[in-house]
Amino acid sequence: MRSLSGTPPDAAQIKGPDIGEWAKVGMLENIDTLINTSNWPNIMPKVVRNTVTFDGNYMAVPINVHRVNWLWLNKKIFKELKLAIPQTWDEFFTVADKIKAAGYLPLALGGTAWQDALIFESMALSILGPEKYIKAFVDFDESVLNSPEMVVVFEKFKGLSAYTDKSIVDKDWYYASQLIATDQAAMQFMGDWAKGMWQAKGKTAMVDYLCVDVPESKGLYSYNIDSFVMFDKYAILPKNNVQILFSEILLSKKFQLEFNLSKGSIPIRNDIDMSNFDQCSQKSYADFKSSTLVPSFTQNLATTSQVQHIMIQIISNYFNDPDAQAEETVRLLSLAIHAMH
Repeated sequence: MRSLSGTPPDAAQIKGPDIGEWAKVGMLENIDTLINTSNWPNIMPKVVRNTVTFDGNYMAVPINVHRVNWLWLNKKIFKELKLAIPQTWDEFFTVADKIKAAGYLPLALGGTAWQDALIFESMALSILGPEKYIKAFVDFDESVLNSPEMVVVFEKFKGLSAYTDKSIVDKDWYYASQLIATDQAAMQFMGDWAKGMWQAKGKTAMVDYLCVDVPESKGLYSYNIDSFVMFDKYAILPKNNVQILFSEILLSKKFQLEFNLSKGSIPIRNDIDMSNFDQCSQKSYADFKSSTLVPSFTQNLATTSQVQHIMIQIISNYFNDPDAQAEETVRLLSLAIHAMH
């Protein structure tokens, strides 16, 4: 609102395709005019640079990479029940049944729409594969979006509902993550920002909780890249060096190290010493270099926030409505997306 009313801030956290929406109306500073970006190709991967590029110019400063398609496990519960880490979706449902029978909550979920959709996204990537995932949720290709395969994904997704606590409604992700930390729940699908919270609570990766690939998604990486835009507000006002200084700090090795250690994410720079990071971050860092990468649609990396909001709401409504049918939901999702384009 500040920006549209003529008093924009120096900077704001905007990411993915939304950067282009703001750039189109001429409200953003070209980062190249603020700082020297000539070394960006040497210090950060192409996918990171592409995420903040619009019309051939860097229009935002990237700060971190989050992996979205993680499955987190409570190590104590898995050890107590002598459970193997589920590698397939069939194994996942078998494990979930055993956890439920033992009196624990199999799947921690906060009961908000985007958390429902995040689970769907991870499952869709693993079942459809990266090419069809991109065709459906980035390119909005009707042949995949409205296909029998998509109906199968929705039907399997609905099966996860039985392993959640239906009384938990409108609680954000950290509430669900607390259930993992307090040994009440055994599993959670969530991005690695959850790890930042567990770390702050004194929990240790691979000791208190495990980070594993979502079933059937080895070699696949759904990413979320956070970034800051700088608003063009000095056409009339005298320029100051706030935006320059802020941009330089965000990209500094010191910030990249300290911020990402606390956040649970990994640095966007490829020249950071990862030895101080835990095993989950080290795995994420290695996987980011070697995996097939896809942008997360639930985290604003695949489409604009307007389209994303509609998609998330349709997916969540289906998940929480016992009478909702997969075929009808697939048709509705396809129609809604095309109405927005």
